[in-house]
Amino acid sequence: MESFNRPRMDSFKMTLLGESGMLLYLYSLGTKVIKLALPVVPILILVTAVVGLQASCFTPSSLTNQSVRTTAEVEEEIYRLVNEERQSSGLKALYRDHALDTLALQFSATAFSESFEQSSYIHYLLCNTWWVTYSGGRPELHENTAREQVDYCLEKYELRQAMFRSDARASGIGIAIINDTIYYAQVFDVLNAMCGDGEPVTLYENPLAEDPSWGQLTRFIVDDDTDEQPYVAESFVCADFAATLHDRAETAGIKAAYVSVDFTDGPGHALNAFNTTDRGLVFIDCTGQGLNVATSSGITNSQGAPATYDKVAYISTGNTYGLINLDNAFSFDYQFYEQWLDQWEEYQAEIYAYEQKSEAYEDAVGGRTVITDPEEYEMLQRMYKELETIRAELEAMEAVIGTIRWEPLGVVTDFYIHW
Repeated sequence: MESFNRPRMDSFKMTLLGESGMLLYLYSLGTKVIKLALPVVPILILVTAVVGLQASCFTPSSLTNQSVRTTAEVEEEIYRLVNEERQSSGLKALYRDHALDTLALQFSATAFSESFEQSSYIHYLLCNTWWVTYSGGRPELHENTAREQVDYCLEKYELRQAMFRSDARASGIGIAIINDTIYYAQVFDVLNAMCGDGEPVTLYENPLAEDPSWGQLTRFIVDDDTDEQPYVAESFVCADFAATLHDRAETAGIKAAYVSVDFTDGPGHALNAFNTTDRGLVFIDCTGQGLNVATSSGITNSQGAPATYDKVAYISTGNTYGLINLDNAFSFDYQFYEQWLDQWEEYQAEIYAYEQKSEAYEDAVGGRTVITDPEEYEMLQRMYKELETIRAELEAMEAVIGTIRWEPLGVVTDFYIHW
């Protein structure tokens, strides 16, 4: 399970002499990288870039008489230069995503505030952030600004690693000048999540993959054995299950999404989503044995372990994270899950009543195999027939709702669907 808490950002300061004798202070936040937090002990890995720019980047000769540039011009130039660097390394160029542009600009405009990060989906994505503070007046952007900032990112390991992520497809760039500081942010369409072994989550995307029908999806899920893997802390966690199922689906030509979920308490979670052609959006959770707690109770099987860990998930902000076995999920809106819970409670009450009547019948029979009193025999026959009727009703209910109830992981505060 993942924690998407904001890392504490340490900084490094160095003083440089810039144009007109202004003192420049460079603070580097670096690339956010989140370690998966395990159910027992949340673990957070913090990565920050703490090495300053070389002084030559901001010498008077490099700044004097440069043409002033707008933030939009510098953003476009950074985007172009980053793509040049990627292509020279054999990677595909990123396309510029205007939604990510807006997100990056909003983040920069808040001076990278924690409240904005936690209230937006930027904390689910990989993001390079850094800033430069000037002393002596409001700073300006110049014709060499973009080159200087890209060179800085190339020099810093964590920033460079994000820039050269092979699974990145798109990027957004935002620059904001606030008083004496210029804030830079570059957001990538890459998940800010890590697998159980500490490696970043990387996803395979099949450009030919298509949305499946519900029938196609269920056949794929049933045949797939991702859910048969055990959940192992620090080795194979929910992020691994979600990434594995995603990649297998894409390989099979089925368009899949990776979904990140946050809860009010404790670490987050990962699962998958599919946009079916006939039933709409469906959330699938194939996390195997070792994480989700299941209660088994039924008229035909009261002690058995789950036969499968393929589950439909029900996600609604402000409500508990719900799960129903794949075979018993007949609708996919959260209201259905709430109705299912009511049916489950009714079913449990009916089972209890049936067990009480069964005990009363057994007590009345008293272990006898022959009843000589005709009135007593008729009474026992009525009791037996009533039990048979109740049992048939319970078996019919069981066929609909199943025999497994999955305990909720928590109350959902936010979730992000990454296609």
